[in-house]
Amino acid sequence: MNTAPRHQTVRLGFLWRAAGAPVGCVLALAMGVVLADTGAAGRMGAVPALLLSSAAVLGVALPVPYGFWLRADDHGLTLVRAFVPRRYRWRDIQGLTMDAGQDADSGAHRLVLLLRLTPAPRRTARAARIARGARLYGPVLGILGTTRDGLPRGTEHRRLAELFDLLRRHGVPFDDRRYADLVLTAHGYPALAHTAPGERVPGEPLPARPAARPDAA
Repeated sequence: MNTAPRHQTVRLGFLWRAAGAPVGCVLALAMGVVLADTGAAGRMGAVPALLLSSAAVLGVALPVPYGFWLRADDHGLTLVRAFVPRRYRWRDIQGLTMDAGQDADSGAHRLVLLLRLTPAPRRTARAARIARGARLYGPVLGILGTTRDGLPRGTEHRRLAELFDLLRRHGVPFDDRRYADLVLTAHGYPALAHTAPGERVPGEPLPARPAARPDAA
């Protein structure tokens, strides 16, 4: 009997810690302009004005990562990014793209996690123009730092293992099974099922995983 949970939610804030930075920068700039134009900055003094701007920026930027999560049910996935939900049916999900490379600006090694979708017929031509074609057609789940060899650094959040386990349970194929296995087993989860990618139908849950080891972090 299948005892996998009918619903499972994984918070993705750990992948989007800096998501509020752009909003915070725009807000800080806007507040600076307003304070300067109204003369409030001169009346308040530089330090209070700076503290006010910093508090406003933190108040907006800090909650943003909490607006990212992924929820699975019998019919598909609901991906929420910046509190905006999008729904994807299991039959439209082809796999998890794990695109390793280097950041163009910093040169840091990173891994982009992307939920690979089947392009709609009217969008096939558009999808083909995307870098590396339809392999990168779908929403980005997050970006991770890696070693030079594209492997986990050993500091990956437990929720990354929960994310991989959620997708594994529903038969979603992984591009980089070695990376996923290293993260899963490091947190006491079983490795990916020993089946070739594509043998399972996305949305068909795997049996419930065994309980995590007592000494698992």
